Amino acid sequence: ETDKESVLAARTPVQAFNAGLLQHRSFEEDLKESPQPKLIVSGEGDKRAVDRQPYKEQLDTCSLTTIPGLNVLPWESPKEVVDLIKELGY
Repeated sequence: ETDKESVLAARTPVQAFNAGLLQHRSFEEDLKESPQPKLIVSGEGDKRAVDRQPYKEQLDTCSLTTIPGLNVLPWESPKEVVDLIKELGY
């Protein structure tokens, strides 16, 4: 596998992620109505982490945590993300 092939293989998930940003809509009502526990994960280097504090105050069953990384945590800190999912019981 060449470096070029690796970059092309990574392009599809990146494009999918970015496409989601273009379809932005508010999930506020859905989240407020859901009894499901919510875990909001921020990267240590993410300057917007402080902006997520209101979620904990406004949503029932919501907790916040921080792990190493910036803002694409499954790629930046896969082990930590897996550990968090395991802690949730999955």
